[in-house]
Formats: sequence, structure tokens, C-alpha cells
Amino acid sequence: MKNIVVFAGNDCAKDKEKYYYSLAYKTGKLLAQNGFTVVSGGGPGLMNELMRGAYEAGGKTIAICLEILGRKHTEFATEKTVYKDLNVRQTKLISYGDAFISLPGGVGTLYEISAILALKRKEEIESRKPFFLIDSYFQKFEPFLENMITEGFINESLRNYYKLVNTPEVAIDLLKKFKDEI
Repeated sequence: MKNIVVFAGNDCAKDKEKYYYSLAYKTGKLLAQNGFTVVSGGGPGLMNELMRGAYEAGGKTIAICLEILGRKHTEFATEKTVYKDLNVRQTKLISYGDAFISLPGGVGTLYEISAILALKRKEEIESRKPFFLIDSYFQKFEPFLENMITEGFINESLRNYYKLVNTPEVAIDLLKKFKDEI
């Protein structure tokens, strides 16, 4: 079984919860149904729903949690480790990845996306490892990166380090094509 590290928000606007929680649940469920282990930050919100979807589908779920005062961690982890230091936790979380997915999220998710892109650029993560950004939420991300390319802050090769997809189904289909390679 291959480990898919999934980054996702721990919170969203109340009126968006049904949509984003459903997206996260479906992603976890599909990953598990297709034989992938789901690895996440193990927090509340989308992370919890991701893990719940995978867990309820009978999948293996690994939570690499960050200790934050008052934060409740997911109850849907078959393995759980808690770290006090963000950088140590991030390094451990990323180390599990045979491939990566990002669901919508906030600053923490952006931090994780940036880390994967930077580590691929520095060849500390193999550039061929799949990285999918799921949902139209990320449509504004590409123009932001294009502006960085235009201004000369990053190289055009960065475009090859990730792929925007609209649905979890598309990401899973692409992952299945890579499954023997990852």
C-alpha cells in the first residue's frame, strides 16, 4: 500500500462546511477504496473528515499531529503521533509521502504546498512524485505562480511539480496510473 499525504484545512466558514467536509470525506474514502494509506495532519475540520472517510472505508490512516492548546485531534487514525514543534512535525509528515494531495485550506495548507514545491525544486523530494491540488479553490493559485515566473522569482519548471484537478476522482485515477511507480 502506498502513502498519500493529504494537506487540508482545519477550519472553514460555517456556510461552506457541507461542501468542503464532503470533498474531504470523499477524498479519504476514494483513497482507501483504491488501496492507498491516508496520511494527514490529524487535526479537526477537513483533516478529520478526510480521515473519517478513509477509516470508514476500511483504510489505514496515519495522523501526524501538532500539539496546539485546545485542539482536538482526529479519532479516525489507525496510527497517531503528536509533535510539539511545527517544523519537526512537517518534516515527519512530508517524509511519509509517496505522493501528495492538497485540499482547500488556509495558511498551514499554503505552507505545506510551498514546502512540497520548494523541496521538489531542491531535489529533496523526487520531482516525479505526484502532487495534486484538488478543487476549483486553487484556480487563483496558478496565476499567482505565473506572476512569480514572469517576475523572475521562480523558474518555469515549477509548473511540472504539481497538477490542478477539479475532483478527487480525477486525482485518484491519476494516482492509480502512478501506483506502480510510487
